[in-house]
Amino acid sequence: MRKYGALALTLGAALALSACGTAEELPKPVAATLEARPAISTERLGSVQEVIFDSVQNADAKLDAKMLEERTTGPFTQMRGAEYKLKKILADSFGLERLSTVAQQTAVSPADSYPHTALSIMEAPQGSNLQTIDVFQQATARDNWMLWGVMDILPGATVPALTVKDEGASLLDSTSADGLVASPEDVLAAYSSLNDKDDAQGLTFAEDRLRQTLSAGKESNKTAVEGAGEATMSFKSASEPTISFGTEDGGALVVGQMNLNTQIKVTTEGAKIKLQSTIGTLGSGKAGGEIEVSGTMVADYTVLVAFHVPAADSKDKTIQVVGASDPVLLSVSNG
Repeated sequence: MRKYGALALTLGAALALSACGTAEELPKPVAATLEARPAISTERLGSVQEVIFDSVQNADAKLDAKMLEERTTGPFTQMRGAEYKLKKILADSFGLERLSTVAQQTAVSPADSYPHTALSIMEAPQGSNLQTIDVFQQATARDNWMLWGVMDILPGATVPALTVKDEGASLLDSTSADGLVASPEDVLAAYSSLNDKDDAQGLTFAEDRLRQTLSAGKESNKTAVEGAGEATMSFKSASEPTISFGTEDGGALVVGQMNLNTQIKVTTEGAKIKLQSTIGTLGSGKAGGEIEVSGTMVADYTVLVAFHVPAADSKDKTIQVVGASDPVLLSVSNG
């Protein structure tokens, strides 16, 4: 009763005040103004990153994929969890992808829309001479910042300077080609097609270390089963949306996930194909394991790629791959 009584008194006072004035005397509504700012300060993000990497380290210690979900998301959760499967089998003979915990440069998206996204150029992890590109996201105001993905900056590559204003770094629509030689989504699809069918869908890509490695793997598989079977490798964009920041040269830095599918099957009667390495290990569940192809063996991998996409009016419209992760084996099925 006291609550309702207080409400009645307040309402009565409000009615009395409004009765004393005229419509002309009432204050006119003024639109609220929000100061344009990044979603989080770089200083605050640095502290958040420490918490994130501590959380990942704890998950690493227990090889617990569920613990990863506390402070990681998207491709990183998927890829680190897959690494745990191999680490549990191979123990000290398998190393998890090294992480750096020190950011050298950071760009943060504006605060006015979600998901919030940040990109950091990190120091080279211990034991490596390659700096990394780390991507972080906050899905909603109620969610924590999470580690979304980690890529090495490829040898000889230059990461373009991002466009950063008072409101933060310019986050681009991944489906729009406005001002670019192609939309970020189309760039990833074309790169996947280039690896898959040597068809860049009208775009031009510079040679890069990742594509060379994937091509060599494809040819190596064919040679290994020659006379006994067939080996094919297909590529396609993952369902995870690309992340794209505008660059000072009018282009974009685009990060996307590409899936790889390797299939090996016996085609010669009486022939046998036996596979070792990580496929044999994951397929058999044993260190140094081996599996014999039964019917068709399927191995699924995934990889993160970072592109520098030129502006539409650039003289040189060549797309550069500036960063990539190591392809990670996700699963093996046989038969």
